[in-house]
Amino acid sequence: MKRNIVYIFLLMFVIGLVGCVEADNDESGTITVIVVDYENETVFEDTIEFNKDDTLVELLQEHEDIHLVGEEQAIGFFIHEVCGISALDYPETFWYVAVNGESSLVGISEISLQDNDEIKLSLIDW
Repeated sequence: MKRNIVYIFLLMFVIGLVGCVEADNDESGTITVIVVDYENETVFEDTIEFNKDDTLVELLQEHEDIHLVGEEQAIGFFIHEVCGISALDYPETFWYVAVNGESSLVGISEISLQDNDEIKLSLIDW
């Protein structure tokens, strides 16, 4: 348990350090967004169009099916709920973000929008 907490704090520290990089979006395009619930079932999968001035957080917050809920913290945006599924309803879980099948090295508010990217949000245990 203590080891998991240490890993979480280290991850948050790294995200805080890397999170200072400004996102550099493509001019426009589409991203595929996949949302996976705690039972590892896909609850949403579709493409979303974006423009250069969009942010991933805003796109997901404004999307009628995804409706991302969270809060801005010192280390970046912390996700609480996606597609009506709250991490607070499950003990010791968080929303994991992967870009093109790889763990994101930055927080969700710092992910740049690149045409044809796949963004996967999964509710997992820590």
